Amino acid sequence: MITARRRLACRTALGALAVAATAATAGCGGPAPSAGGAPPAPPPAAAPPAPASLTALADVAVRRIRVGDTVAAAKFGTGDPIDDPAREQQVQAAAGRRAEALGVDPAEAARFFADQIEASKVVQRGLYARWQADPAQRPAGRPDLATEVRPQLDVITDAVLRDLADTAATRHDATRCRAELAAAHERAGRPLDALHRQALDVALRTVCPAG
Repeated sequence: MITARRRLACRTALGALAVAATAATAGCGGPAPSAGGAPPAPPPAAAPPAPASLTALADVAVRRIRVGDTVAAAKFGTGDPIDDPAREQQVQAAAGRRAEALGVDPAEAARFFADQIEASKVVQRGLYARWQADPAQRPAGRPDLATEVRPQLDVITDAVLRDLADTAATRHDATRCRAELAAAHERAGRPLDALHRQALDVALRTVCPAG
């Protein structure tokens, strides 16, 4: 009889120790045991990031358009033509190669850069006409294309390619793209004069899918 009582007392004591250990673990931040000994449920997965907006892409297009003023000043009066097909092909081919490394469709990149080149020509032709009509507005200096202008364009090219990569999901959603582009276009064009707004229209004309 004494032995049975001692066994019962030991079992009771061990049970109390197990309950106390479980409570202590939970109080120290440990996982609470689940019913039936099943492991705790994993935390919910993080939501995917929202697609990037087109604001930065419109802004960098404006940056490139403004460099068109410097290109015009560099060429004006030198006999160098505004159209330079060989150089344009080099720019588009280089952009396509760099785009692929960033996961951007090379054809999309080449098309976008073709529009940037055409936008720069809009600025150059407009400024040529303005300077020819009013010599007082002609630039006082002549920037160097190789050492001043092209390094700026290289920096902008990198920014354009990053923005094309970041906005791929937005640009490929036609409805979202058109809505966001309208807002970004309007915002980016506010500080521009009529000539540079016309150039921005050209620079952004193929950002969204046709249709």
